[in-house]
Amino acid sequence: MKLKIRKELCEMEKNSYASDQIVLPEGGIDCSEGCNPYGYPEGILQVARAFKSERFAPYPHSMAAYNGICAYWKSQCFLKRDNIMLTDGSISAIYIINNIFNVKGAKVLGIAPQFTDFGANIRLLGMEYVSVPLRRENNFQIDIEELLDKITGDLSLLYIDNPNNPTGQVVDSKDIERILKKAEDCGVCVIVDEAYGDFMPKDNSAVKFLASYENLIVIRTLSKGFGLAGLRVGYILAAENLIRCMYKMTNPYQVGEISRELAGAALTVENHIADHMENFARQKRELRENLGGELRMAETCDTVSICLIYHQDSKVDLHRRFIEEGVLTVPGAEFDELNSSYVRVRMPMEKDFPVLLKAVKKIGQE
Repeated sequence: MKLKIRKELCEMEKNSYASDQIVLPEGGIDCSEGCNPYGYPEGILQVARAFKSERFAPYPHSMAAYNGICAYWKSQCFLKRDNIMLTDGSISAIYIINNIFNVKGAKVLGIAPQFTDFGANIRLLGMEYVSVPLRRENNFQIDIEELLDKITGDLSLLYIDNPNNPTGQVVDSKDIERILKKAEDCGVCVIVDEAYGDFMPKDNSAVKFLASYENLIVIRTLSKGFGLAGLRVGYILAAENLIRCMYKMTNPYQVGEISRELAGAALTVENHIADHMENFARQKRELRENLGGELRMAETCDTVSICLIYHQDSKVDLHRRFIEEGVLTVPGAEFDELNSSYVRVRMPMEKDFPVLLKAVKKIGQE
């Protein structure tokens, strides 16, 4: 029986490193998942234990997450409930946003490499996706001037992840505002995906620009810095008219009741991530000092939990070599413009760091 499925779905290959499942040797460590290796704020366990089981039956209506988001950002921006949309993680936010801009002939600008699933979804929807490449000769540093030059009136969307995934580099908020101004002049909406934003200073977030730029959409998640990937809580911040459009594209009950409650509690624990950022910075500095003759680390912000490491020899399967040394990474081939000689590495817990350091030293000296 031939079902009437969209032809392009059957023919298209979707890149997403989220589906990889690999068994590590004994004593190996997982440096592939983007979530905080130190886990969630301990204080939310009390909220989980106090959660009444009868609240599982009705549809979710808790305002805890909304209230928590407004309070969390009060130093940067005044937010109302109508500026917020809860989503099942930040990836669901991307799908919803892309759909409201999915019109015939729509053109979208990004950079490469960046979060793989965004570009994959844009292509799946039939929109044209173009990107500004991060160049190896510049150690993959984002070229803001080149990006600004590419912002033109024929674009519908511009997407930038800040911090960048996979490099972990941070774009200064002053440059984000330059992008917003140019995009506003051209009638272009800007998505700033801050999935890893908890690992940069709060005042570098684009959230502070929401009151000034109606063409801005900010995506956040509790999966990374807050270590709550299993709850599937993300959220979109945008102008009220954009949020209203998004609600027309999805169900009214995104994010379950207990997840809303726990998210609201987690957002009150602001110091949860600070110590971890210091640990990641120490680890990155030590890795950089021990890369040897063959490995390099791309431009990165040391406090961000991820970085991009690459081999001088483009024929080396670096993902496989790290697995052989007991370290699971994300293969570079899963990202646009990269190949198997690159890997994305998430910094591990302090107790596991010697395994990663040993692997880097050995591979870098081969």
